[in-house]
Amino acid sequence: MNLSKPVNPIRYYAFGSVIAALILLSPVVAFVMVIAAEMLIDLLMVGGKSAVFAVAAGGIGLILSRKFWRRPEVVRQSAPELVPGETSIAAAPM
Repeated sequence: MNLSKPVNPIRYYAFGSVIAALILLSPVVAFVMVIAAEMLIDLLMVGGKSAVFAVAAGGIGLILSRKFWRRPEVVRQSAPELVPGETSIAAAPM
């Protein structure tokens, strides 16, 4: 425990509120996912081949969009590299 840093209780209350909201809303999200799955099954049963092709095309489009529109990865340098025979900080010779 770091005693030199003051504790901000608002941050802890906000974090706890977010966790509580996620816990309380998780059944709602699960219910919406079940309803969406039921709608997709009904669409596939009624639509036949055209609905299957539409779902397959949507899945392929999702995969391609995630593959080609990624954010570029940032390469982080772990530590500065030293050049042999030279110091990184040196005074000018007199």
